[in-house]
Amino acid sequence: MSSSKVRAIFVANFFFSIHFAATLYINSSFLGHFFSPPTVGWLYVFGALGNIIFLLNSERLLSRLGGRGFLAFFTVITLLSTIGAALAKTPVVAIVSFLVYASVSMMIYYALDVLLEEVSDNKTTGKTRGMYLTITNSALLGGPILVALTENKNNFSDLYITAAFFLLPIIVLMMFSLKIKRGSERYLPMPLPFNTWNKLPNIKNVTVARMVLEFFFAIMVIFLPIYLNQNIGFAWREIGIIFTVMLLPFVLFEWPVGELADRRYGEKEIMSFGFLFILLASLLMPFLGSHLVVWGIVLFVSRIGASFVEITTDSYFFKQVGPHHVGLISIYRLSRPIGLILGSGLGSIASILFPQNGIFLVLGVIILIGFRQAFSLVDTK
Repeated sequence: MSSSKVRAIFVANFFFSIHFAATLYINSSFLGHFFSPPTVGWLYVFGALGNIIFLLNSERLLSRLGGRGFLAFFTVITLLSTIGAALAKTPVVAIVSFLVYASVSMMIYYALDVLLEEVSDNKTTGKTRGMYLTITNSALLGGPILVALTENKNNFSDLYITAAFFLLPIIVLMMFSLKIKRGSERYLPMPLPFNTWNKLPNIKNVTVARMVLEFFFAIMVIFLPIYLNQNIGFAWREIGIIFTVMLLPFVLFEWPVGELADRRYGEKEIMSFGFLFILLASLLMPFLGSHLVVWGIVLFVSRIGASFVEITTDSYFFKQVGPHHVGLISIYRLSRPIGLILGSGLGSIASILFPQNGIFLVLGVIILIGFRQAFSLVDTK
């Protein structure tokens, strides 16, 4: 793949990440207009199940559509479901739009993953993935900024329409910069290689570690905005400011940490420190009260840890596979919807059985599993 296509992948990633950020922290509150928090959590479960179905069939879809057609298909469906959410006035339209969106939108990241792996060199995987994730997370900063600019909860339609516009540059890139000659792609329609995955302990352990991180993200995305707004009493402008500060570690640390993992330290040690930061921050959250600055600091520390884990899990995994391991990449990316199912399901149960802040203590217990998986890895250094 030419350098122009490499740039096109990074640019497509940037625009999709802005789109994704514009919806990420408002989806649960948008659904909260129609349903209770436990019901919202279960809707996330069903959306993640839809994402799993597509991932399980990803190789068949790649074989039929090709890489470019695969990306085009999911981009268009994501665009239509976003517009549906913007127009939703009834619970039925809200449910359908959200479930379609949750099922298909993350397949765009998967398509870009496959394309990027074709041009990656294992010797610089940490640096390449660090750059890629830095671009992703720089764009993700736009989501909380948009929330901060929203004075009340009635502007969700405007935010969804804004998000839809950011998908249009991806369509343009597919028409021109990502155009691939006929016959240049070879994707075989094979079932996902779960038996092979199960026999590769390092790949299995890093996948489970990533699943724990996705569990953490699920709790933070679904339940934290509702908790801060409805239980703590922060205004959406304040939440937007907190979340903007919270996301800065992903921009500041992932690129340099990826290079450190390539040159000096292995992913295992950095990943372990990351889980430690997440654990300590999660255990503090139930006791923070309504102190805005303290919440900002603790959430910032939690995302330092999350940024360490995110880049090291990606760096470690993609050093173990090549572009022909599309099936293993699919299984690895299953960590997100499975983590989302576990986070939304357990979060919904915890919100019923315990006080609202008890969900963070449940989170702390799950993070301990991440420690175990990180320590089980055979380091790359």
